[in-house]
Amino acid sequence: MVLQIMGHHHSHSYSLQMVEIQTGERFCKMELCLWICPLIDQDFYGDKIKGYKEELKTIGVMFEYGEAFRFIADHLMSLAASSDLSRSYVISILNFIRFMKKFPSLDHFVSKMKEGRWLRTSRGSNSPNGSVLYSEEWKTARQISKIPFIDKDDYGEEINCFKPELQLLGVIVDLNGNYQMVADNLLSSFPSSLTEEAVLFILDCLHYSTSSDKLAKALKSVRCMNTDVGYKSPGECFFSDAEWGCLLKVFNSVPLIDHKFYGSRITTRKNELKQLGVKVDFEEAVNVFVKSFKRQASFSSITKENVFSILSCYRKLKGASLEFPSDLEKCIHEVNWLRTRLGDYRSPRNCILNGPEWESISAVTLLPFIDDGDNFYGKGIREYEKELKKMGAVVEFKDGVEFVAAALYFPLNPCHITSENVFSLLECIRILLQEKDYSFPDNFRKNVRREWLRTHVGYRTPDNCCLFDSKWGLYLKSTDGPFIDEVFYGSNISSYREELSSIGVTVEVEKACPLLASNLCHHSEFSTIVRIFNFLSKHKWMPESDATRKIWIPDGHENGKWVNPEECVLHNKDGLFGQQFTFLEEYYEPNLLCFFSTAFNVTSNPSFDSHCKLWKVWETSGYQLSHAQCCAFWECVVSQWSSEVERTLADGLMKLPVHSGRGEILLLDKNDVFVADDLLLKELFENHSPRPVLVWYPQPGLPSLPRSKLLEIYRKIGVRTISESAQKEELSLADGVKLKPLNPSVLFIGKRDGSPHSWLFS
Repeated sequence: MVLQIMGHHHSHSYSLQMVEIQTGERFCKMELCLWICPLIDQDFYGDKIKGYKEELKTIGVMFEYGEAFRFIADHLMSLAASSDLSRSYVISILNFIRFMKKFPSLDHFVSKMKEGRWLRTSRGSNSPNGSVLYSEEWKTARQISKIPFIDKDDYGEEINCFKPELQLLGVIVDLNGNYQMVADNLLSSFPSSLTEEAVLFILDCLHYSTSSDKLAKALKSVRCMNTDVGYKSPGECFFSDAEWGCLLKVFNSVPLIDHKFYGSRITTRKNELKQLGVKVDFEEAVNVFVKSFKRQASFSSITKENVFSILSCYRKLKGASLEFPSDLEKCIHEVNWLRTRLGDYRSPRNCILNGPEWESISAVTLLPFIDDGDNFYGKGIREYEKELKKMGAVVEFKDGVEFVAAALYFPLNPCHITSENVFSLLECIRILLQEKDYSFPDNFRKNVRREWLRTHVGYRTPDNCCLFDSKWGLYLKSTDGPFIDEVFYGSNISSYREELSSIGVTVEVEKACPLLASNLCHHSEFSTIVRIFNFLSKHKWMPESDATRKIWIPDGHENGKWVNPEECVLHNKDGLFGQQFTFLEEYYEPNLLCFFSTAFNVTSNPSFDSHCKLWKVWETSGYQLSHAQCCAFWECVVSQWSSEVERTLADGLMKLPVHSGRGEILLLDKNDVFVADDLLLKELFENHSPRPVLVWYPQPGLPSLPRSKLLEIYRKIGVRTISESAQKEELSLADGVKLKPLNPSVLFIGKRDGSPHSWLFS
């Protein structure tokens, strides 16, 4: 139990002394000058006062030291709120905290003292929490911020001895990562030329602070960054990385941060520089380079020095661990920045680094060699052979033969193209086909389609030529078509079979049919035409257009005409169509007749439709048919009989054949003829009808034309039977009248009342 003794209620300064109480507890011993709680004077009351503890508590007397500490803290905070605490007062507080650390009640006192603005700082009275004890490590921070540092002019160096106590009150006593304090207390404006330490400190603040955006925003417009062209604002600057900085030096078009000025530490703060607005990324460097590069190239103003700088930088970038940006790759590959001997500027991939191996092909090409003359790049350009190759430039003959395709340029007169020129071109094509998965450009295909290959029929385009070899000799002669002239080129031309094929020359026997067929119209010699037709037949050729659907009809050895297949038939079996068709069996061997049938759809014999058309001619002409002609027609009908044929004949045939009685066959109206299905009526009609009315059928019957089948066909196409059409009229006899034999000559047969559908017998 603590009892304190007070000599006078209005005293302001006392020394607290340790006194003994009943419980044996100790208060504390301090020699401090401060306001003391009013203590009961034990000397005055004596020891008997200790016996009234409960009564004293009842009337409000404090006995616990915790209560006393709270009383002191409240009293001190009351004083701090009304006026600044003096230096000695502050030192006393710190001493009090130091000696009372082991007592829990100190926490309440400290928390109370943290709240008051009783500590003198560079920014006036401030609470301990949020104030800073200055040291040399805060020197740079002081240049850019208004941090409330404790006023050492007032408190003296002695204040430095109380770092733990100040920390307990909330004072920041060392930098130790407290960059947020700097960010929260930035100056409203900054000097235009910050020291390198200040800039590096700012970058550290950005790195560690949680409000880096505020700091970055404050500095973005300040011309505080030292560059190779003076002080610039962060947004105007580029950070030159060791790997790719050379890219920014090709055209010297942007301010670069001075690495020598800031030292190596700045390289560890690229992210913070980026926050300030400094361009630190490779992609940004690429963008500015690409813009400058394209701008200079658009004016054809990329100098020799620029070119060598680009090549040197390209070498460095390719050797680095960077992923080469597609924009930069595309720019260098596609922009026209290398001068050629043709006098223009081209992209690397459209240039060739010259060599003697190109001379043989130059007669038929215009090639873009990089200008290695003394007035431009000189021979030094070859030092960058590897880089030029990576950029797409051709540095080896085998890699550049595709330029032959792009730069193909034939003389206007093909007679000026020698066999050596042709072989050089074929050699280039061979390399392309063997070493690359290559597709010829459209320009090449256009130029190569000119007539420059010499054949036995003159100069032709490749796709109108054939390469003759021993396989062709089995069917044709080299003069039978547009075969390449082996006399002019020599036998070595056959060794370029694959190369010739790649540009359209036909080299396979099986694939030559369309070309030979299209050239048929230029021939008139029958033996040549027969050889070609035999070749086409052997390889089962089928025409693809009407232009090749022609058949030669000879008139002598070298005369004749080309006719359409529809005008031809293979055979003239019945001799009915001598004026309507050309019969191929009269000119060609049987093997070609099969070919004409398959390839040209030439019919073996005249079709059913042709027979019907011929019959209509007979109907209108009044032509009297022979027995053979009539048999031929109806044999065709029987052989092709179907429901469709039935409809065609029923609708189309107006007249049908009847026996004339004089060995001739007449064509009469279908409604006036009948099928004889009754022998008695047949005999009557044959003997007594004034004109023939019974349809014709062969007598005797033929295996190919049975009488029953023919009569059935007649009925199906509308011919009436005689039994259903004839009517008999009976006469009644009076009683006593006797019958007598009838004279056939007075038998009457005729149409009833002019009806075409009934006949009367009487």
